[in-house]
Amino acid sequence: MSRPLAFAMVLTLALACTREVPERSEAPPERSAPPKDEKDEKDAKDEKDAKDAKDVIPPSTAPTEPLGALALGCDGAAISAAFAASDLAALASDDPSPSVRLLATWERARKFSSDGSLEPAAVETIVAALTTELGHAPPGWWVEQLASGHLRVGDEAGPPYYDVGMTKTGDRRGELVRGPGTTRVRPGVSSVLSASEGKLVFDLSMGRLELGPLPTEVDDTLELARARAGTTIYYASFSRGSGGFRFPLHAVRTQHGPLWDAEVCGPDRKILGGLGYLSVEIVVLEPDSGAKPGEMRASSGATGIAVFTAESHGVALDVFDPETGARTLAWSSDFWFSR
Repeated sequence: MSRPLAFAMVLTLALACTREVPERSEAPPERSAPPKDEKDEKDAKDEKDAKDAKDVIPPSTAPTEPLGALALGCDGAAISAAFAASDLAALASDDPSPSVRLLATWERARKFSSDGSLEPAAVETIVAALTTELGHAPPGWWVEQLASGHLRVGDEAGPPYYDVGMTKTGDRRGELVRGPGTTRVRPGVSSVLSASEGKLVFDLSMGRLELGPLPTEVDDTLELARARAGTTIYYASFSRGSGGFRFPLHAVRTQHGPLWDAEVCGPDRKILGGLGYLSVEIVVLEPDSGAKPGEMRASSGATGIAVFTAESHGVALDVFDPETGARTLAWSSDFWFSR
């Protein structure tokens, strides 16, 4: 072989050995899942259990009457929704809350005739249940306003309306007369109420009791009550023309002054598109004293302060503890303006 040919062959072989070889594209090997750590799993479970526990009320404080709590809070929308999915017969007879029993009794009995008027049997049923529960019959005017409930023709699915029974000098309950300042009061208490230096004063045989600031609105109405020969005055001031919105109830004790303040839900109107009209009566519930007609005996102790309220869109009842002002019963013909 000639030297030039041998040299050419060696050069070709060297170039072949130094040529770049392309990389092969290969998928990375699958990574196996790391082995489970039993400790981590236990920690995660403990963390979840701890989070869940925050949403659970301890047995010692868990409410036994959830519907009762909603009723006492006058939460009409929640009560209405709960009743839609409940056995009303069972609630009316077995629920531990008197508010729930009365609401369920009313919902079962509530029926309207073909002309849209509330059937008398419905009123009779709830009046009997209230009388048994309170140990006191509801006021006649309040029962009459409830019985006036009717549905508008062509709007049978809508809420009922109640005749407020306004007169030239008062309302369905009776006459209203001028009281201290710009207020209106019932004739029976006009002689014992007065104003002094911007304060509302109640005149007792034992002296004068200052109740609170004198209301100044043009249509403010004062309603008050006390137990037989009692030393605590329960009174409310509200604008009767503004309809059935919530309003305050006050308890003032002689020689001690203010005892408590509470909020009356009443029909609990939410909106007012025109002129409304609210009627109120405060009744001190107390055991029968056994007194003869015309005889005055000291109270043996009030068991509740009942506030009967009624307007064009609802009839309601709130009952309060005489000593603390806590609401102990709440009833509404129309789920507190939520029907």
